[in-house]
Formats: sequence, structure tokens, C-alpha cells
Amino acid sequence: MNTTTFLGDKPINRIGYGAMQLAGLGVFGPPHDPGAARAVLRRAIELGVDHIDTSQYYGPDVVNDLIRQALQPYPENLKLVTKVGARRDDAGRVLPAQRPDELRDGVEANLRSLAVERLDLVNLRLVEARHDTAIPLEEQLSALEDMRQEGKLDLIGLSNVDQAR
Repeated sequence: MNTTTFLGDKPINRIGYGAMQLAGLGVFGPPHDPGAARAVLRRAIELGVDHIDTSQYYGPDVVNDLIRQALQPYPENLKLVTKVGARRDDAGRVLPAQRPDELRDGVEANLRSLAVERLDLVNLRLVEARHDTAIPLEEQLSALEDMRQEGKLDLIGLSNVDQAR
């Protein structure tokens, strides 16, 4: 079996690291042991992980900080994959954040917290919204494409998608 694939035109290992569970219980708040969380990230890199899936709303405002603290300066081959389109409220619920200004804020927050100038891949997380507040997918993708043209991200993907969408 082939152990590599591509992220756009860049070769990556088939197995990456999903950093969501580094946050506290329910992906909310800080982890019980931040030092252990950073050690897990360093060990993943030692074992050959070359792409990490994360988001600024994991925690929120927790997981990207752990990644930056543990891995910066980042290995040259490390690809950072993040997502926007959602936010967490004070109770930890996932809510839509899909207006163009919210998507821009999400990309900018990921850039700041990871301390990078460009993200390798930004996935748009599709979140069910009330019909009267739903933002058309084309408008969301257009906002991300604008940021891609500005050099803030390389690739655009989708997250939380089923076959019906």
C-alpha cells in the first residue's frame, strides 16, 4: 500500500494528526495537562507526521497555541490544515460563523495563533444554520478564494460534508 498522497501538489504521508482532542473535555477549554499535549505533538512529528489538522475554535483558542508552543519553529515539511466556518459559545456549543467577515476573522485568528503567514489548507466547516440566516455556499467559498488570492492560504476544502450536500 502506498503510504503517501498529495495535499494539492505537495506529497504528504497518508496519516496525519488530528489535533482536536488536545483541548479539554468536549474539545472545550484547556487540556488537563498542557505539557503532555505538547509532548504528544512533538512525538507525532518524531514518528513522521507531516500534516496536522487543527482549528482556532478547538478549545477555543487552545489547540493552535499548543501546536505553536510545541513545534515552532515548524519543521520545513509540516503542513498546517485548519478550518473556519464555526465558533464555540461560552457553553461549548458549535455555532455557524460563515459570513464572509467571520470567515476572514477565522483565517486571521488561525494565522496569528499558529504564527504563520500562510495556511496550507483551510477547510470550510459546514454548520447547519437557520434557513433565514444561512449564507450561500458560493458566498462563503468566494470569501475564502479572496483570501487565497491575497496569499493567506494555499488550498480550500470542505469539512463536515455528507453526500447529500
